[in-house]
Amino acid sequence: MASPLSVSHLLPMDRKLFDIVLFDEASQVLPQDAVPALLRAERAVVAGDRHQLPPTQFFLAEEELDDDEDEDAPTKGFESILDLMSGLFEPWSLDWHYRSKDESLIAFSNRHIYSDRLVTFPGPGKHRAVEHNLVTQGPGDGQEDSTSAEVAKVLELILRHAAERPTETLGVITLGIKHQQRIERAVAEVRVGRPELDEFFGEGHRERFFVKNLERVQGDERDAIILSVGYGKDRAGNLPYRFGPILTDGGERRLNVAVTRARRRMTVVSSFGYSDMDPKRSSAKGVEFLRLYLQFAASGGENRGDVQGPSVPLNDFEQGIHDALTARGVPLVKQWGASGYRIDLVAQHPTRAGRHVLAIECDGATYHSAQSARDRDRLRQQHLEALGWRFHRIWSTDWFMNRQEELTRALSAYEDAVRAADREDSGEVAGKPRARRAQMADEPEPTPRDRKPSIPIRESIDQYTEGELLRIVQWIASDGLLRTDDQIVDEMIEMLGFERRGARIVATISGAVALFIDCCVMNAIA
Repeated sequence: MASPLSVSHLLPMDRKLFDIVLFDEASQVLPQDAVPALLRAERAVVAGDRHQLPPTQFFLAEEELDDDEDEDAPTKGFESILDLMSGLFEPWSLDWHYRSKDESLIAFSNRHIYSDRLVTFPGPGKHRAVEHNLVTQGPGDGQEDSTSAEVAKVLELILRHAAERPTETLGVITLGIKHQQRIERAVAEVRVGRPELDEFFGEGHRERFFVKNLERVQGDERDAIILSVGYGKDRAGNLPYRFGPILTDGGERRLNVAVTRARRRMTVVSSFGYSDMDPKRSSAKGVEFLRLYLQFAASGGENRGDVQGPSVPLNDFEQGIHDALTARGVPLVKQWGASGYRIDLVAQHPTRAGRHVLAIECDGATYHSAQSARDRDRLRQQHLEALGWRFHRIWSTDWFMNRQEELTRALSAYEDAVRAADREDSGEVAGKPRARRAQMADEPEPTPRDRKPSIPIRESIDQYTEGELLRIVQWIASDGLLRTDDQIVDEMIEMLGFERRGARIVATISGAVALFIDCCVMNAIA
């Protein structure tokens, strides 16, 4: 594993050293920088997103860029190895989006950057995932490229996160380097007198706290992200359009990276709102992206701009279920979601408007539009449950043959979901959501597990050996059911008797899960 430029320094060139070279984040690799690695392998796999960061040249001196210019270069016109390869071969598109636990975190980019191509999954909406903090810039601040009011607000949000959600990871992204450095200094200064913060800011975490500018954040993700614009108005109250890298070609791609780094919540901080930006002042795509995203954040993730998404009506089968449940007092939302994939019907709490409690899916048009049986019968349901939904399936054959029985089952699932939501909202620990549906005849039953490993319960995660943790992971996975890494971690935390999901506990268990996956891969190769 090495950077493209390191390959020519570290590895001999007299023969093909590797079967395959894999370029990750290939949109940031210049074609000429990729050559040393390409010459040392038989085949190449180039992975990246053309809508994310291009190769960074913003901070290079102008004379350096001029020196590199070669009118006869065969790669002229291709900004990256990804761009070059896409012109030679038909690319494969990976469209399912898994990072965001709430669909609003990716909905803006999906609409404005990816033209609603990404398959995203609606979250249960337990909290607002996108919000905007508009701060008041003090008179005579004189920091048009790093507003002091923003620095203070970001520091406040960081400390609040550390106190209220210490088990959630956090990152701060700024548009400019100066603003990044001021926030870093503010955090360092407050830590001097607050030793209790060392656990949250410590370097031992798998995903430690960071403050980075736009150019350095691609590839990072955190549970929560604070995006701080930094740039503000001058002493006369005018907004100079000095927005650094987003003014350049590809500025909207830099912002696209920034606004898609969060898994659970995104907080935008700025000293001006979208109404302070005149669309006619700049033709740069990055500036327009910033204006629209401020509008989106100010609406809490509801207003995605003038571009309209696809409309998906219910078919007769789905409409019949909707009408039958509505007639019995179940408040429903039809085709819930922001992308091409929608939940057919979402049942809401009877007394708390907007509180989603149950996802109801039918084998209608959305079901049959899936490309494979595994997608429609397993993966979509598993991912919705991983996001926190309670799930209920109604099959068309069962509905037409046994309508009253299916209606009774659906009402029972709704009542269970309402009770679970009440327990959760009152602070009680609700059981994990489970699908309430008839067992498919061809659905594989879980494989019986062997006897549970005889490993004593200990007080600290550090007291378990790597071998013991690996044995527990193997035992959990031995039933053959599909699980995400997070689901395995949750099950292990419960088995080991830990009452809280601490960062050190999660990191240690995640390491054991990764080791187990590596072992499975090596066994498969062997």
